[in-house]
Amino acid sequence: MRAAVYFALLAQVFVLHPASLCTQTAALSISDLHADSHEDDGVGRARSSERERRPDVLLRRAEAAFQRAATRRDKQTAKDLMVAVGDFRASAGLFGAAGSYEKAADAHLQAGDIYFTLSQYEKARGAYREALKAGQNPEKRCTAVSRIARTYTATGPFSLVDRYSKEALDSCRGLSELAQAEALEARGEALDFAGERSQSEDFFRQARELFAQAGDKNGEARSLRVLSYTALFSGDRQAQGLKSAEQALRLWSSTGNTYGIARMRSVLGTFAITKGEFETAQCNYNVARPVFNGLGNRDEEASVLNGLGYVNRETGDWQKSLEYYQHARAIFASVHDMVGEIEAIRGMGKALTMTRNYKLLLPLYQQELRLARQSGDPVAIAGSLADMAAAYEAETQYVQAEAFYGRSLEGYSASHHLYDEVPALMRLGRLQAKRGRYSQAIASLESANALEQRLGEIEEIAKIQYELARAYLRLNRLEEAKSAIEKTIDIVEKQRVTISHFDSRASYFAAVHAYYALYIEIFMLLDQKEPRRGFAEKAFDASERSRARSLLDLLTTSSQEAPCEELLQRQLQARSRPDVVSEAQAPEPPSPTLTLKEVQAEIEPGDTVLLEYALGDEKSYLWVVEHGQIAVHELPQSERIRKLVESFRETLVPPQLRAGESASDYQARVRGQEQSYKVYARQLSRLLLGPIVPAGAKRILIVPDGSLQYMPFAALPVPLPGMGEQLLVNRYEVDILPSASVLGTLRKTASKRAPPTATAVILADPVFELDDPRVSTNRGHDNGQQERPPALTRAIRDMRGSQYIPRLQASRDEAKAIANALYSPDSQAVHVALDFSASRDFVLRDGLTRFRFVHFATHGVADSRQPEMSGLILSLIDRKGRKQDGYLRLGDKFTN
Repeated sequence: MRAAVYFALLAQVFVLHPASLCTQTAALSISDLHADSHEDDGVGRARSSERERRPDVLLRRAEAAFQRAATRRDKQTAKDLMVAVGDFRASAGLFGAAGSYEKAADAHLQAGDIYFTLSQYEKARGAYREALKAGQNPEKRCTAVSRIARTYTATGPFSLVDRYSKEALDSCRGLSELAQAEALEARGEALDFAGERSQSEDFFRQARELFAQAGDKNGEARSLRVLSYTALFSGDRQAQGLKSAEQALRLWSSTGNTYGIARMRSVLGTFAITKGEFETAQCNYNVARPVFNGLGNRDEEASVLNGLGYVNRETGDWQKSLEYYQHARAIFASVHDMVGEIEAIRGMGKALTMTRNYKLLLPLYQQELRLARQSGDPVAIAGSLADMAAAYEAETQYVQAEAFYGRSLEGYSASHHLYDEVPALMRLGRLQAKRGRYSQAIASLESANALEQRLGEIEEIAKIQYELARAYLRLNRLEEAKSAIEKTIDIVEKQRVTISHFDSRASYFAAVHAYYALYIEIFMLLDQKEPRRGFAEKAFDASERSRARSLLDLLTTSSQEAPCEELLQRQLQARSRPDVVSEAQAPEPPSPTLTLKEVQAEIEPGDTVLLEYALGDEKSYLWVVEHGQIAVHELPQSERIRKLVESFRETLVPPQLRAGESASDYQARVRGQEQSYKVYARQLSRLLLGPIVPAGAKRILIVPDGSLQYMPFAALPVPLPGMGEQLLVNRYEVDILPSASVLGTLRKTASKRAPPTATAVILADPVFELDDPRVSTNRGHDNGQQERPPALTRAIRDMRGSQYIPRLQASRDEAKAIANALYSPDSQAVHVALDFSASRDFVLRDGLTRFRFVHFATHGVADSRQPEMSGLILSLIDRKGRKQDGYLRLGDKFTN
């Protein structure tokens, strides 16, 4: 058997060498030795062929091929690896022909490892099996079985992963430290594949110790990488995970193993995603991807593409996200990685959901289910059924959706996979509530809650209690609804909730807003039943706490841009800061909020009124607070208000002349837009302000919520009789506050701060583009495509606007007019920063605290998708014509 196998391999080797003509020379007789010169040539070839078949010659050729392969392999490029694998296979054939079967087995193992790196798992398995056939050395047989198990970890099915990893443990028992370490590593991967994370870690810890004892730095680093992964995603051991990651990177750096470094960076990229650090994630992926691509490791490159798909979904580029997932899926399919392909399909589904392409979901998830069944993984099958249920639900096919949720739950239950059974139960409960079957919904949600109490994931408990509160509310069981939502609010306010437990960062912010909105609604309904128990005041307190929570989340998850090298270093250094990496530790509490009575005391008597809005899915509310009285008004649901606000904002954008449009048609369109502005402005004024603004008020403090945060209140007409089209800004001082509690905070801060020494600073007419005439053409600036600060690029993209930023020349006149109005004999009293001086660097360096008034006359971006990306655009070009970061972001302002 063995001879036949190696004869076949040897035949392939001989094809590459012209001296392999043994079949021709075998027919020669002794008399033929005395033939003519042509016959002498034949005899010479026969003798040469005989020499080449001698074991010593074959061994020399095998050793030479093996060394060539090793040299090529160490260059770690896809081209060199392909050449190396051919040389290893050739050397294996030659070793086998020479009777050196153990060396042949070693060459097959080396070829298998390269195939594995190239994501050619079938070929890798074939090479490892050839090693098993060739060698009888227990060490090599142990290694071959261990590595076969690892190929099945990459592709499934689990039954073969389980079988071969157990076989590896049995065959490696009592062998060398290195052999046992490989077997332990294979079994650890199998258990991780099955979701047995704690048992898996035990095996990897043992493997790491044995690799270290054997002096195998690469093996030790591999185990550290997995230990890092499990700790990073465990919730309360992230410092330990970062330490393991740093140790793995150090070991791989000492051996020059760029492949290992790339694999560790890929894990750190995924970890950064769970922390909401998308720039850091992208930096890690950008280190890993070219290495995988250069090696030809398509499987791991596709994993990075999956990560980039997630990053782009989170940063608002849904189309780019979809493209990354599609690219990843194609690669996974080409290397027969069903697990990776299923994950890419799920990413595609989420990107399609974000773009509301619901009709594409069902066929996509049907393909996912087919793959899951092929993989033989019951958990993957259950997940695919849950995805199909979601697709039916999105298409309002609720009967089919409920049936598929039921089948999904059966699969999770049979697999004892609680982590995914809980969200499936929650989604089923939400669907049952949507269909008006509230008692069934409560039963499903209570089942989910009972399971989640065993798992202890606080974020999931918060979601379940929120859904229970909604169901109780529909049944008018207000006290039970209040009790449930208070459990949710308690988790949000007192524990460290992580974004990774939500579908996306946007869904996290939306969920927290929904929690508080429901809390407010329940209080207000209780107030209608029992108006003397102070529920309206408690609702206001909840509104203020919501704003404090949102502001804290916004600042703590805010993008902090820096060069990649700095971000990567900062990520590893975070392990020395337990407040950053410990998810179990309670968060920094937000500043104490003011009660309604305390806010009322801060309102100046006689001429000031505060309007605080709280928008909800079913009902919205407005508190009107004056020094002497308080009133609460009910408003329509948030969706109706949002549509009005969006329509109104559209009327404020000057219409652009269309191609081929006549002047008269353009003017007609302008008049039509002006009329629309008046219609929407009057509707919003009556709806949001109505008769609630006292005639004697001079100052209006507005605390907006939801879509009202993007509402230019000052541009609304005064809602009082006889005011005609007079705008709010022409009659009142209009101030927008993030919360009512800010009033007290500002006054306390002002009392501690040194009084301003100057009157005002005015920044106007910054330089945005390289084609601006103020940018000298002889200053050596880059004439190529202008690079924007990444945050500004994303913010403008989210606004769906042109990336070109036009100059605001009129802002120069505005600045001069303000400066003249504030004229003072003291030349230092008013500072005007124009042109290149109107820069972000000036703002951050000066801090602006010495000025009483600060006025920016420039473009601003209010990014509703990612509020922390909002900011002001200052000069993007410096005095020498060089590009600079001129985007003053939200985090910059709160820092100074």
